[in-house]
Amino acid sequence: MEKNSILSGFIVLTQQRVDELEANLWQMEHQKSGARLVWLERAEENKTFAIAFQTQPWDDTGVFHILEHSVLCGSKRYPVKEPFVELMKSSMNTFLNAMTFPDKTVYPVSSRNSQDFINLLRVYMDAVLHPLLHSKPEIFSQEGWHYELGEDGALSVKGVVYNEMKGAFSSPDALLEREAARRLFPDTCYRYVFGGDPAHIPELTYEAFAAAHSRLYHPSNSYIFLDGNVDIAQVLEILDSEYLCAYERCPAPEGIPLQKPVEAGLSAIRYELSAQESPQGRARLADGYAACTFRDRETLMALQALSDVLCGDNQAPLKRRLLESGLARDVRLELHDGVQQPWFLLEARDIAEDKAEEVSAALRDELERLSREGLDHRRVLAALDNLEFEARQRDYGQTPQGLMLCFQVLESWLYGGDPANAIKLSIL
Repeated sequence: MEKNSILSGFIVLTQQRVDELEANLWQMEHQKSGARLVWLERAEENKTFAIAFQTQPWDDTGVFHILEHSVLCGSKRYPVKEPFVELMKSSMNTFLNAMTFPDKTVYPVSSRNSQDFINLLRVYMDAVLHPLLHSKPEIFSQEGWHYELGEDGALSVKGVVYNEMKGAFSSPDALLEREAARRLFPDTCYRYVFGGDPAHIPELTYEAFAAAHSRLYHPSNSYIFLDGNVDIAQVLEILDSEYLCAYERCPAPEGIPLQKPVEAGLSAIRYELSAQESPQGRARLADGYAACTFRDRETLMALQALSDVLCGDNQAPLKRRLLESGLARDVRLELHDGVQQPWFLLEARDIAEDKAEEVSAALRDELERLSREGLDHRRVLAALDNLEFEARQRDYGQTPQGLMLCFQVLESWLYGGDPANAIKLSIL
C-alpha cells in the first residue's frame, strides 16, 4: 500500500512506523461513507477488530449504555435473540465485549483464528449498523427500563441497565467520581452520568433511544481499529461491500468543547452503609482538578509518577502525614484519563466528619512543604522507572494487547489527534 492508493473504497491517508511495536500504523478513510480506519500492521497472531462511535451524552438517562446492550440483541443478518451469548459458546475468541465510556462506545473482538476473526467482525458490524432494536421495541424495555407489577400489586422499575446502575450507585467511589466530574466539567458532556442515573433512566423514551442510534451509529461517526497479522485486502473488501457502501457520508458530530476553568465549589454527598457499620469516622474529603488535555503526554506521565510518589504506599509523604496524625486511614491521588481533558482526584478516606477542615489544612500544609523542600529524588526516579518498564513491557495479563492498543489509539484519534500519539514511547 502507498499513500493516496485506494483499496475497496478506502483511501490511504498516512503511514508511519511505530518502532516500539515493530509495526506500521496505517490511517485510512472510506471515501463514500466517511468511516475512519486505523490498522496496526505487525506480526501479532492475536488479531483485534473494534468499531467505536463518538457518543457524547446530553443527559443522565444512559442512552448510550442502553444502546451498547441493545445492539447486541440481534441484527438483520443474525436475528437470534442473543448473538453475544451464542458467540461465547461457539467462537474461539480471545476477547468479546462492548464498553461505554464518558464520550465513546467501543465494540472490540479478538481471535487467533483467521476465519473466526472474520466471523466476529461480521457479527459486530451487523450488530452496530443493522440492529433489530428499530423493529423490536421490547429490546429497549428489556435492556433499558420497564415497569413491572409485583405480587403485592406495587409498581416498580426494572431493566438490565437500570439494575446495573442501581448497583453502581451503591458505591461511594462511583458517587464521588460522578459529583467531581459534574462540578469540574459543567459545560461539556463529562458532567453527565454516561452509564445512566437510576433516577433519570426512566425519562428515556423508546423514540429518543432509536433516534440516537440512527443519528450516531453511522459510518461517518465511526472509528474502525485493526491490529495484527490480518488479511487487510479481505477485511477492507468485507467492510466496503457488505456494510459501508450502503451509506453516504454525512456530517459527523461536533467535537467536544474544552472546559474553561471553573471554581467547582463545595458540596456534601451521602452514601449508604450497612446496618452493621457505624458512620463514625467514615467520611471522605476530596479535591478534584482538571489537569491538561490528551495532547499533554508529558504532563500525564508526570501526574502518574507524582501519584505514586505522594501516595503510592504508607511511606509516601502525603499519605504518611495523615496516617501518622490519625486524621485519615487512607490517602489517594488518582488520575482519570482516556478523555479529552484528563483530571485527577485527591482523596482522604475514613475521616471524622468534624475534622474535615483539619484534614484539608494538613493536606495543604504537606503539599506546600513538599513544593518548598522538594521531593525525594530516589522515589521520583523509582516511580519513573516503574512507569517506563510497564509501558515498554505492555503486559496486560489476560487482556489482549490489541485491545489496550485500541483504547490508547482512541485516546488521541477520537479528538482529532495523531492515532500514534499514545502508543509511542518517545517522551519516556
